[in-house]
Amino acid sequence: MVADTDLVLGYDFGTSSVKAAIFAPDGTVHAVTACSYPVYYPQSGWVEQNPEDWWHAMCVATRQLLEQCPWSAGRIAAIGMAAQMCGVVPVDRHGQSLSNCLTWMDTRSADIARELMGGAISIHGYNAVKLAYWIWLTGGAPNLSGKDPISKYLWLKQQRPDIWGRVHKLLDVKDYLLHRCTGRFAATYDNAHLTWLFDARSGRKYWSDALLGRAGLDGALLPEVVRATDIAGALTTAAAADLGLRAGIPVAGGLGDLSAAAVGAGNPADGSLHLYIGTSAWFGAMLGKSRVDPLTATGSICFADGRDYLLIATQECAGASIRWGMETLGFGPDAFPAFEEMAAGAVRTRDMAMFFPWFAGERVPIDDERIRGGFGNLSLATDRAQVAFALYEGVALNARWAMRPFDRLSGRGGQTIRIVGGGARSRFWTQIFADVLGRPVQRVDAPELCGARGSAMAAAVAAGWYADLQSAAVMTHEGETMHPDPAASAFHSERFDNFATFYGRVRPWYWRYGAMGSPAQAD
Repeated sequence: MVADTDLVLGYDFGTSSVKAAIFAPDGTVHAVTACSYPVYYPQSGWVEQNPEDWWHAMCVATRQLLEQCPWSAGRIAAIGMAAQMCGVVPVDRHGQSLSNCLTWMDTRSADIARELMGGAISIHGYNAVKLAYWIWLTGGAPNLSGKDPISKYLWLKQQRPDIWGRVHKLLDVKDYLLHRCTGRFAATYDNAHLTWLFDARSGRKYWSDALLGRAGLDGALLPEVVRATDIAGALTTAAAADLGLRAGIPVAGGLGDLSAAAVGAGNPADGSLHLYIGTSAWFGAMLGKSRVDPLTATGSICFADGRDYLLIATQECAGASIRWGMETLGFGPDAFPAFEEMAAGAVRTRDMAMFFPWFAGERVPIDDERIRGGFGNLSLATDRAQVAFALYEGVALNARWAMRPFDRLSGRGGQTIRIVGGGARSRFWTQIFADVLGRPVQRVDAPELCGARGSAMAAAVAAGWYADLQSAAVMTHEGETMHPDPAASAFHSERFDNFATFYGRVRPWYWRYGAMGSPAQAD
């Protein structure tokens, strides 16, 4: 490291905004900002974003950082990016997008996913032979909701031949931005794995001709695969002009948001646990071997460095549920302290209302795009404070529901969990998670920056500051550990027993209702 390049720049492209920050080698944050972009819902089940909106937000955010720290522009040693995963951006040979991105929330290809993976001798909607084959090669299988890239590729091929005939590459969100910065078409191991066209076995880890053949897809449409810490390329003159940076800055391969959270949590060693609470939520654990439970949609993906695996149990709506509650109960978008104060003052009784955060279906421990959220046991005596408390508790109860298969696969039951993401800023909510999960929960400093920090850590390795991501963990600083309160844990455990049985009772109704197409209107 030379004296005049002693900073790294990290980006985290989420569902609704990009967070960006400038970091020093010890993890000190010199500047931080965020810039939002829209999400489009053109039809029921269609959820899109315009890639130009990401680039515009990246340019605005970068210039805001440079305004905060004018002295930093010439001192950036490397750039790292993390982004939402399972999006599909078809591009031409120049990297120009041919349509809006089909985001991870998009379910238009659900019928295609079910046709691809279904058949006789069905196990939870999967043909047993197909399921076994996919698990053998990838450690998992495409979900049936249509949210994974493989069925979206096939939707474009079948429904948009005008676009398909011009496609040069099929990119994820980060892949698109990486090309925009460097001119190189490349994906990292984590993004490649979640296409479910990637041989993820140890010692293999490359695009699978066998799976491509089964799907009827051409492997030439997929980008090359690089490690998160590889220098994927240098910032081009055109990109540098847009961003306000100097050309030639090394750009790391980067990470998907799942990997970035694991890195940003600062404990990337084998077996370490974290819980991310943002718009969505997930448990993550670094493991040396791939593990999967297809019956609970819990499994491993290749870690972005191409060596280890990341066990993931993901759920759809966490912070999104709190935002919905704030808007519905008349709180402004920045009124989190007031909303939290109201929830904390709720009178808690064993038979109070219970919330189920399945607004967009659910993944773990049930892979069901038709189920929808709601409240149970509402009465005329239920007040606003109890509704607010139920939202916080419901997300935590849902996490406990996912924790059962996750603990079984990870073998780390009872271990302290690091909590990251915007939700971890709340001491109140963190304590609820500790009480509901019945185990210690440790916050990290600036948990809302875990994705940007993770991408900056990958950039720091690419810049030569650290030998690997584990060494770069010094950029994360530990925070307070919350321990479960025995009385509160007993209260939530009794309520969890009712929570865990609710799905089985309402599923038949939602599957009949969903067949009429109505629930999707709420997406």
